[in-house]
Amino acid sequence: MTIKYYEDYDLGDELGPLVIQASDDQVVEFCETWGNKPPNRFTSKEIATETGVGEPIVPGIMSMALVAELFNECGGSQNVMDIDVVFRASVPHNSPLYISGTITDTREEEGKYLLECDLLMTDGESKRYVIGTALISLPSNSNI
Repeated sequence: MTIKYYEDYDLGDELGPLVIQASDDQVVEFCETWGNKPPNRFTSKEIATETGVGEPIVPGIMSMALVAELFNECGGSQNVMDIDVVFRASVPHNSPLYISGTITDTREEEGKYLLECDLLMTDGESKRYVIGTALISLPSNSNI
């Protein structure tokens, strides 16, 4: 992975899109690791229907982890300081998810070089699953 620096980004720069999907098996593995043993509304059509979501969905915390993958292209997800999201629709299994960001602020604060960005997860068309914001910290090339 190429290291990217704070100075590599400007206001309005676009990140992504990252195209990713959550398979049935990945959701099951995530739920088992998370301690929410299947079957549940995330893994079972029957339980999902009983709870009113219709189809098994990607857990919210897993959706946030998928969004954080976007930042691997700009220095690595270890630089994520904060992610705040709003779920606009249930995130489906086995469908392409398009994750993108737009840089909305750049600043130095308490010795950290910070980027704020708006986040968006869609189906690649008009359906918005997740919107939000993130704050990431990157190294500065002035420190090398």
